[in-house]
Amino acid sequence: MPPKDCMMSAKSFFILKSTPNWMLQRRLQVLSLLVVLIIVINGCGDTTSKKHIRYEWKTVMEGDWSSHLYDVHFVNENLGWAVGNAVDIIPGLDAEEGAESLIIHTADGGKTWHRQSSSVFGKPLRKVYFRSELEGWCLGESGVLIHTSDGGKTWKPIETDTENNLHDFFIAEAAGWIVGDWGTLLKSTDGGHTFTKIDETVFAKKSLKGIYFVDENQGWIITYRNTVAGKNAGYIYRTTDGGATWEEQYATEAALFSVHFVDKQIGWVVGDRRSVYATTDGGKTWQFITDGSNQRHKTSYEQPEYLGKEPLHTFTLYDIDFTDTQNGWIVGDLGVILHTASGGKGKWKHQRGGPRFHNSADAVLLGVDFVSKQLGWVVGENGTILHTRNGGVTWEAQSSPSHLLVGVCAVSSEEGYVVGDRGAILRTEDGGGVWNPQDSRTTECFGAAHFVSPQKGWAVAEAGVVLQTTNGGVVWERQTSGTQQDLLGVFFVDEKTGWCVGTGGEIIHTDNAGKTWKRQRSGTNWHLFDIHFASKKVGWAVGLFGTVLHTVDGGQTWKLSKLSRQLSKLNEGENIWLDAVYFVSSDIGWIVGIGGRIFHTADSGKTWVRQESHTKNFLDDVFFISEIEGWIVGKEGLVLHTKDGGQNWRPQGTDTRTDLKSIYISSTNSGWVVGQNGTILKYEIVTSNQ
Repeated sequence: MPPKDCMMSAKSFFILKSTPNWMLQRRLQVLSLLVVLIIVINGCGDTTSKKHIRYEWKTVMEGDWSSHLYDVHFVNENLGWAVGNAVDIIPGLDAEEGAESLIIHTADGGKTWHRQSSSVFGKPLRKVYFRSELEGWCLGESGVLIHTSDGGKTWKPIETDTENNLHDFFIAEAAGWIVGDWGTLLKSTDGGHTFTKIDETVFAKKSLKGIYFVDENQGWIITYRNTVAGKNAGYIYRTTDGGATWEEQYATEAALFSVHFVDKQIGWVVGDRRSVYATTDGGKTWQFITDGSNQRHKTSYEQPEYLGKEPLHTFTLYDIDFTDTQNGWIVGDLGVILHTASGGKGKWKHQRGGPRFHNSADAVLLGVDFVSKQLGWVVGENGTILHTRNGGVTWEAQSSPSHLLVGVCAVSSEEGYVVGDRGAILRTEDGGGVWNPQDSRTTECFGAAHFVSPQKGWAVAEAGVVLQTTNGGVVWERQTSGTQQDLLGVFFVDEKTGWCVGTGGEIIHTDNAGKTWKRQRSGTNWHLFDIHFASKKVGWAVGLFGTVLHTVDGGQTWKLSKLSRQLSKLNEGENIWLDAVYFVSSDIGWIVGIGGRIFHTADSGKTWVRQESHTKNFLDDVFFISEIEGWIVGKEGLVLHTKDGGQNWRPQGTDTRTDLKSIYISSTNSGWVVGQNGTILKYEIVTSNQ
């Protein structure tokens, strides 16, 4: 049937039929003119364009480099390089083959960093050194050594004739040295362009971690060797004849990782157990230094100061750098940066990090380099780059943090909380414009968080850690959970009643806001990843190997769901990780997991149907705001959306390929997603001219 505006009534047709031809032609001409005028008028009557409204996921925060950075080197205040893990898997290749080892470069003092192609795949780079603005070297695992003569625009391999991991080098104008695992010692006599193996029996089976020369003849090597308890692990060796012979100077139980000398007499070595050793006589004697750590340990953990070599809380120091005989810096675990302005004779002052509550989740720092007493850089895990312009009085980040973020909970369109690894808790009060870190007082990796109001919430983590805040995260207090299992999920139905799940089938419950937690018998030893309650009585928990648990009495009894039994009969259970569960009522819910699987029930789990996701990606979380509208997030930036209860799932575009771990929707036009590499996405309204 034609559209209504094209239809003609029988009466109109009769009038046209009975009219003389000349009159009919005139009337048709007039009618045609009127039609044209109407079209023109309608086309010109509204000159304003219509607005088209749509919703988009926009990245509001993301780490600059997901790779760990192991070393950094600057030739002046502007030109610098940093190296790290292999990143960015190339489709179609295995992980080891398809990931290019990271080299990043700055020409403006670290304000901007750009990636350089290393042409090395699957083998992390551990050290970088530039002799000039154009000539430099990088070394790494599996005997990798590369060289550039154009500032890193191109990198070419140098043969090392070893598959052992390489840890450090020292390259001068004529001579060069490289050290590595299993006693690997390489020497160059042409300024680092070719290297040959040196067989030195004194280093047999030892891991050579660091090397430093003060001239062509005098140098030091530090080593590490795995030994039984009570036996020496770290050794310091010296040569005075250009490496022809090496003599042992010192042995310690600590593993040693970095060595630095400012002249023939004055030098330092650092390692694990917070070890700092200093010499003022070329290594004939070494003094063990503990200042700078124990006092902080005492005041932070309310434990007695320990004056021996084995403090109550140890952490490893990975790198050291001095600009002169007096000013030096050390970096290591827990984001620690230590500084001395007296050659290490007095205490080493904490400039940042260390065993304390504030910033306790800081990334491990692995490399430090100063070009003057004022200008320095530090790099570390998760793409961390720090810079100081005042000798370390203050440090500023030159890269975005790249925590693995695993949980998000919004309390309004403007306020929200995010939790992640290494004790990370972030809060926003402006809709995600700024995310402020909160003091979690732990370095454990969080599994999830749940808020029942803008002020009151819980976060759970490894080793049975349960934290509660009653003031919007200003203070997080630890609660006694009664378990050492890693806690991966948490859910509260009100301000007093909640549950946590974790590894080993652990389920704990509170009915007094966490003042006390009691175990509930889950009936399984498989890890449980998520938990959700539709009421105080009816709840669900999901986990490893197709585990789906159901309770109708608040967890007093947990029973294996019919879905688990179905999967077991199909021999699918052993291959399925079920990662998240969400119910909008006691009857209607969804479960998602590995291989793009989505399961749905509309009768409280009596029957389950599989919904088509059109993906094989791992699905990590699910959230519904009604019985018909919901979202799922997963691997490689995947966001799925449904408006019909899951009969049809359609992908929503994102501007990231990062794996997404958690989603929270506070309204139809406000939501958050978090994931790897510090990624946070926001659900935004976007308007455009139609």
